[in-house]
Amino acid sequence: MSRLYIVLLVASLPLATQAQVLVGATPFGPVFRGLRPAGADTSLLLLARARRVGVSTFVQTSGARGYLLLGPRQQLRYRVGTDWVYDSRGTPPFVREDYGADLAHIISLGAGQHWQVGQQLHYDQSRANNTRTGLWLGRVGYQRRLRPGLASDSLSQLRLTVLGGLATDRRNGRQDAGLAYGFDAAAIYFLNGATAAPLVARVLGTRASLGPRTMQRLVAEATGEQAFLENAALTVQGRLGYRTNRAEDYLLGSVQRIQSDTVLAQAGASYRLNAYTTLRSDNSVLLPTRAFRYRRLGERADTLQDVGYRQRELDTRQELRFARPRVQTSLSFAYRERRRGYYLDNSRNLNAARLAAALAREQVKDITEQTTLWQGALTWLPTPRHAVALQGTAQLLRVDAPSKDNQQTRDEAQHLLRLTWTGRWAGAFRTTLGVAGEYRQTVFIRAGLSAENYTDHLLHWEPGFTWAPGRWSIRSQYHLWVSYQVRDQATEQARNRASRVLEQSQSLSYQLRPRLLLLADYQRRENRVGQLNWTQFRESPLDTSVTHDLSVGARQSWAGPRGSTSLRLGYRLLEQRNYGRAALLLDQPTGPPTSLIYLHNITRQQGPEVGIERRAGGLTLTASLWLQWLRTYYAYQLGKGSFNGTSYAAADLDRETRRVLPYFEVAAEWRVGRR
Repeated sequence: MSRLYIVLLVASLPLATQAQVLVGATPFGPVFRGLRPAGADTSLLLLARARRVGVSTFVQTSGARGYLLLGPRQQLRYRVGTDWVYDSRGTPPFVREDYGADLAHIISLGAGQHWQVGQQLHYDQSRANNTRTGLWLGRVGYQRRLRPGLASDSLSQLRLTVLGGLATDRRNGRQDAGLAYGFDAAAIYFLNGATAAPLVARVLGTRASLGPRTMQRLVAEATGEQAFLENAALTVQGRLGYRTNRAEDYLLGSVQRIQSDTVLAQAGASYRLNAYTTLRSDNSVLLPTRAFRYRRLGERADTLQDVGYRQRELDTRQELRFARPRVQTSLSFAYRERRRGYYLDNSRNLNAARLAAALAREQVKDITEQTTLWQGALTWLPTPRHAVALQGTAQLLRVDAPSKDNQQTRDEAQHLLRLTWTGRWAGAFRTTLGVAGEYRQTVFIRAGLSAENYTDHLLHWEPGFTWAPGRWSIRSQYHLWVSYQVRDQATEQARNRASRVLEQSQSLSYQLRPRLLLLADYQRRENRVGQLNWTQFRESPLDTSVTHDLSVGARQSWAGPRGSTSLRLGYRLLEQRNYGRAALLLDQPTGPPTSLIYLHNITRQQGPEVGIERRAGGLTLTASLWLQWLRTYYAYQLGKGSFNGTSYAAADLDRETRRVLPYFEVAAEWRVGRR
């Protein structure tokens, strides 16, 4: 729904005869997103991509965008695209089928080309949601340089735009149409040169009336940074912003209005204590509110209760940095607070008792979150070839829910210490070694969830090396982390868990000829989960999964005056094994009905791979195919005794699945004209 009206903000077009600024539409992001060079020639970018992402799922995206210079004072900008997600098992098979198009035509008037007139069109269709929106807007704009007497400043500008036209919206079996209009006023001022942050101010508003529904938006923002004195030690920057948005849609025979308002204030400063030390401060407050209001469309429509919430967010970060050639260190403190409270408007004319009960139900969701974070980092270079880095983090999250019916009141503490050593040796040999320890504790304050209180102990071990002797290139990385999760209450010790995760990555390449490269990659991930006896520090395995991913191949490239081409041929094997315990149903008149088995669930995908990439001028074409033979089957071993859990018959474990699945990806990008 929002895309129809956001287009009022998006299409602010530059002129073609001088350095131009493209005004962005984000409410509290960068106001001026990029620059368009003067005299750009006709340009067109075509994009297309299709790939298989699952056994029965495919995705496809395509699009074209560009701009045309229809004369010295006319410019046409356009964008069209499609986005499909296809699942052959669905009815109908399409999961998502979206189409969109935008077009804007601008004509510059007068010798100075300060005035512009034009029009813009927008179309958006989603067949999955059965919605279709359209928009036509005429526009009048004015633009001028703020410092015309300073030839070195061609970026400081004032831009004013007025828009008006028609909008259509089809959804929920309704066809609505009405007037749409808006305005955009923005100024950017480079007070301290083009390399320093500019001063920016912007006010933007839109409104569309669609039958019984009204959409409107207002954004006001000002931001800037100033050093006050040349080469001064103190630099301050700040931002003020206000945003209000009203969106309406149909719901249960009513029109639902979502009214959101946000006020933003941010201030920061940077102060150089000396040549090596800098103190930075960043502080902000955000005050969002949101209200859900309802208007009945008919006598039989239910009267829904108006509800809303008010929120306050405070965020502050203080950082001290010290940098010398061989030692760099930083220490930072951050605090964030978020408070949200719900309220009701008595739109259903409830009596005092029922209104109090309804308000109490909404206020169950009231919440306060406070996060305190300390971070420290130290990097030391004892020799030019070796570096030691130490990082530490301490964080406390406190969640408070005033309602007694909300059990989420809790404290979460986290402490992390990481030490990393990197060394460079002779013969292009480099080693890394990292070790870390982490402690987490979660405590629920209310008795209803006190059984969920736990402490997590984590250890990380991260060795690795890179070696590139001559034509060889060898890279090896490992990451082992161990977690011991211990419940606080004695009655919950059976839920203690120990997990070990080992990830390893090996990569090997050999440059056989200048344009022929041999490649081999292997990745392995093993995850073991067991029941932990913390007192005796022993564990019993519950589940294990191991994944192997091996690919070998060769890549040949060719280069010529018309472009370059590369071809990759290889073979890939992907195998996943899940280990666990289960019960085998025994078909015998006497004796136990089931027997313990150690079950292996194996999925194996393997087959040849081929990939090609072609670059010629503005055309880039890539395609890849993995012709995959998929096999899924079981293997098991009999154990002693019985098992209470998932049970299988022998016939079920003898079944297997075999399929041939071509996994492919095709992508094309074609740039026509000068970039």
